[in-house]
Amino acid sequence: MKEQMTKIKSILNERLVKYGFKKRGYDYFVRMADEDIIQNIGFGIATYGEKHVRYLNPSIGVIYKDVNKLELHLRNLEKTKYPEYVGLMVGSALGYLMPENSYREWRFSDNEDVTKEANSMADAIINYGFPYLDLLSDRTELIYGLEIGKYSQGDGYLLPIFHYLNGNNKRALECIDEFIKKLSASSYLEDYEIDILKKLSEENGEAHIVNNNGLKSYLEFADNFRQMIGLHESGISMSE
Repeated sequence: MKEQMTKIKSILNERLVKYGFKKRGYDYFVRMADEDIIQNIGFGIATYGEKHVRYLNPSIGVIYKDVNKLELHLRNLEKTKYPEYVGLMVGSALGYLMPENSYREWRFSDNEDVTKEANSMADAIINYGFPYLDLLSDRTELIYGLEIGKYSQGDGYLLPIFHYLNGNNKRALECIDEFIKKLSASSYLEDYEIDILKKLSEENGEAHIVNNNGLKSYLEFADNFRQMIGLHESGISMSE
């Protein structure tokens, strides 16, 4: 199967390089939309227990370097071991961008010529993935899409950062409060977490308690974010 996979990647590379994409790592193709936006085509690979068979599921998306860098900083995740092009900030499995709007994989076997299927996958990436990349690479469109739920990967982190980088601190803080409210519940918090939550919600005069296991890290992010805005409004750099 290794030989077949090499042939598949060679076909993809030949098709995508014409559009400015370059192969990175084992299963990523990337292109810079501008100096800050990485357009990313990655591939999930599965076997489902079948010998000498691989199923490839392309994922299409973008990473905004400025947003990603600030998110990692605010979440205390700066020492990541992964290259900046790995993973998607916002994206979708390719099948959901196609007319069928459903999960789609391409099947490759040692016993078959992979040329036709690999080119079929490349055609789908070009015809349906590229227009999606253009949408995601429009910062205004992406922010609007995150606001209305068109793109679901915002998960409380992206929108505040986008608004902050656009100079809209008020909306950034509103997004944080809205996300905390969305996850609100009445249990599963330690006392110190409740104290943090009360601090973050004091503008509304109420405390919102979240039962999500990821809340601890979000509260840390939110607290760091508010401190950053406070320093910014005071004219102090976070590095000072």
